[in-house]
Amino acid sequence: MERVSKVLVIDDEPSVCWAFQQLLKRRGHEAVVAGTAEQGLSLAASERPDLILLDVRLPGMDGLTALRRLRTSAPDTPVVILTAHGTLETAVEAMKSGAFEYLTKPVDLAKAEEVIARALAPRAVSEEVSQLRTEVAGKYGFHSLVGKTPEMQEVFKRIGTVCTSNATVLVVGESGTGKELVARAIHHNGPRADRPFEAVNCASLPATLLESELYGHEKGAFTGAIREKPGKFEVADGGTLFLDEIGEVPLALQVKLLRFLEDRRIERVGATTGIVVDVRIVVATNQDLEERIRAGAFREDLFYRLNVVTIALPPLRRRLDDLPLLVAHFLEQSGAKGKEMSEAAMAVLREYPWPGNVRELRNALEHAVVVARGKAILPEHIPEHVTRRRGAEFSAAAADRLADAFLAANGGAEGLYGKFLETLEEPLIRRVMEMCGGNQVKAARMLGINRTTLRKKIAQYKLGGP
Repeated sequence: MERVSKVLVIDDEPSVCWAFQQLLKRRGHEAVVAGTAEQGLSLAASERPDLILLDVRLPGMDGLTALRRLRTSAPDTPVVILTAHGTLETAVEAMKSGAFEYLTKPVDLAKAEEVIARALAPRAVSEEVSQLRTEVAGKYGFHSLVGKTPEMQEVFKRIGTVCTSNATVLVVGESGTGKELVARAIHHNGPRADRPFEAVNCASLPATLLESELYGHEKGAFTGAIREKPGKFEVADGGTLFLDEIGEVPLALQVKLLRFLEDRRIERVGATTGIVVDVRIVVATNQDLEERIRAGAFREDLFYRLNVVTIALPPLRRRLDDLPLLVAHFLEQSGAKGKEMSEAAMAVLREYPWPGNVRELRNALEHAVVVARGKAILPEHIPEHVTRRRGAEFSAAAADRLADAFLAANGGAEGLYGKFLETLEEPLIRRVMEMCGGNQVKAARMLGINRTTLRKKIAQYKLGGP
């Protein structure tokens, strides 16, 4: 039998209060309601509820201010935040101020019931989350991380939960989803915010240069080392080191990284003594590291040391409800005052699968802003590769149409198989190179060919690139 509890609902919308009253009544709980934060604080003191449901936007005092006061006056009472504006700032501020959880409006009552049940259960989880309070006064200028979908709300909550700790974080997601933005949000919303944030793309440097970049080197350690140089670990001392594309780190350097995670000491290239540094590690990958382990390309022990907390970023195609928010955000960022996305252009954006994710969307909108001369952004202002692929994940039906078109154009010619492959090969390689930002290592892996073959194809089709 579920224990009868008293729940205080602080919300200025009578319909919301009524819905929670009915939900709580069905579960055998007592509901007390307040329409303002001031009234809610008074009832919290007199009624001593077991749980508080608190809206962010209230007349007079706002909900987050009330939350901070409740953490002082009723530190053991779990508080669930209600918000129609589930931004990163709201999530971080709520979690850092000690919220147990937060729900976005319109509230999913099944989800709300599950959260209420957890909050009213024995307090182990509640007490753990309450330890995430922080006195750091910082800026929350991470507006590039926007979204209202459940997947992004979960990302925001994760950031708010981990930012005040020193735990190693693994950020996973496809290219272009914003993994570095997550790393920066974790850093700048935690106690290391006034210390350095250093980022290294591990796929962009060969092994010898990567080791020197990370660990530094002594004078004379190798040809060209005319002076000593501190590495990123030393530069980031006291702050955060973000290692992007961690799956590309060579096995020999993986051993050094594992050693650092165990004893917090590094050795410059050519040095005989170690240096102790205080650095928080955040890593990111667009690869399946467990598959890399099975292939012998990644150390299992390092994976478990890095995978303390995982934040998974969803691809844009799985959060298309965030498109209007992202479009508005990027248009504002571009400084395109007065520009508006037409309904027809928005429909084009919704039908595209966005293999390059949010980064590709931003680039597409920058293009549209430059091309559009009037106030409205129309479909013809969207980059051609987006409009050309409306609706378009490649399907069996699409393959049939492509084969029919090819046969109609080539009649009864011989060698159709080779000609068909040649027809597709050049645009496929061009698009994959675009998606990978010109990185041949990534493009070769995506295509499933070796880099030498890719270089020959690039030269053959005059595609440019390094």
